[in-house]
Amino acid sequence: MVGYRCEQCANTWTRPVEDDLEVYDVVRVDLPGATLYGTVWQVEGDRVQVRGTGGAWLRWAERRQVILY
Repeated sequence: MVGYRCEQCANTWTRPVEDDLEVYDVVRVDLPGATLYGTVWQVEGDRVQVRGTGGAWLRWAERRQVILY
């Protein structure tokens, strides 16, 4: 489970970590200070490589940061 906390209102909530990600799934990546959208390129253990549209970027993210879109 991944926990979230709103800094403005102090509400908290959780969501499960995606455990069924596959190559070419479309995902959202929640990073500190940014949200990216892309396609899963590789899955290795607890990390996922995500590719931006048209190959604009290629980035590794922790599985807990990735949400199936």
